Amino acid sequence: MKRVINLVTAVDNYLRWNWRFYSFPFRSRLAKPDMLTNTHAIRIGKKVEIRKHARLEALGDCSGDKPKITIGDGTSIHFYFHCGAAESVIIGPNVLIASRVYISDHDHDFENPDVLPVHSKRLTSKPVVIEEGVWIGEGAIILKGVTVGKRAVIGANAVVTKDVPPFTIVGGVPAKVIRKLNFIKES
Repeated sequence: MKRVINLVTAVDNYLRWNWRFYSFPFRSRLAKPDMLTNTHAIRIGKKVEIRKHARLEALGDCSGDKPKITIGDGTSIHFYFHCGAAESVIIGPNVLIASRVYISDHDHDFENPDVLPVHSKRLTSKPVVIEEGVWIGEGAIILKGVTVGKRAVIGANAVVTKDVPPFTIVGGVPAKVIRKLNFIKES
């Protein structure tokens, strides 16, 4: 019975979302999002699960031939995820993202003394890349221009403002290296 329910849910998700997104393959799931902006510029990979209350926002001109937000195969995203991309946010395959995580490749322009940020239409942006197998903890924030290396771990409530090397645990505000992961390969 469980297999039948899973199949029905998969078909329902595919029919509901496939036509809206740049790519939304069969067996991916998106549960009750709070906000979707320019979904035709968002690519969802195979077997991706995005839980309730997500905000996926591709901003600005989305007429290009490549997506602004890419979520890789097998990625699992929990409740209240918020991702905004004015240029490019790439989340690799098999990434685990906890609840209340915010990822953005842009800021509002606040450098002009004559225009308040709330009235500024200008954004400054730099691409964000999250590589394969990364684990992002509860409430973490990843800001513009950051690359998070393969299998890195971002601690809960960390604010990541600089690149994170592969196989590294970071935490704090701003995030700093806590330690390197040493995976021992047995022969």
